[in-house]
Amino acid sequence: MVPTSYSESDSRLTGARLAVGRILGMQIGVGAAVALISLALKGQPALISALVGAATGVMANAYMMFKALRPARSARGALGQLLMGQLVKIALTIAAFLWAARIPHVSWLALMCAYAGTLVVVWWMPMAASRTKDGSEGVSL
Repeated sequence: MVPTSYSESDSRLTGARLAVGRILGMQIGVGAAVALISLALKGQPALISALVGAATGVMANAYMMFKALRPARSARGALGQLLMGQLVKIALTIAAFLWAARIPHVSWLALMCAYAGTLVVVWWMPMAASRTKDGSEGVSL
C-alpha cells in the first residue's frame, strides 16, 4: 500500500520505529534473562559470556533495523540500505564472535543461547503481533 500523503508516510515511519524499539527492548530482556540463568547455573564466566552474546545480537540487529528504516529516495536506494544493513550486521556479528573467542573461560553455550534468544525475538515478535485477540490478521506491534 502506497502512502497517500507525507503525513501518512511519516506516521508509518514513526510506527515502525516504535516497533523496532519494542523489539530491541524485548531482545535486551531475553538477553538479561539468559544471562541471569547462566549465572545461576554456571557462574560468572557464563554470565559474562551470555551478556556478550546478547549484546552481539542486540547491537547487530539495532544497526540493521535503523539502517533499513532510514528514508530512501527510491526503491533501489531502500533495497541498497537494507542489503548494506544486513552485510554490516553479519560483519559485526562475526567480529563480536571473534572477540568473544579471546575472552578467558568463555562459555560458548551461554553465549550462543543468549545470541539465539535475541534472534528468536526478531522472528517471533512480528508474527505474534500479526495476530489480534479475535484471531484475525493485524499489523501493529
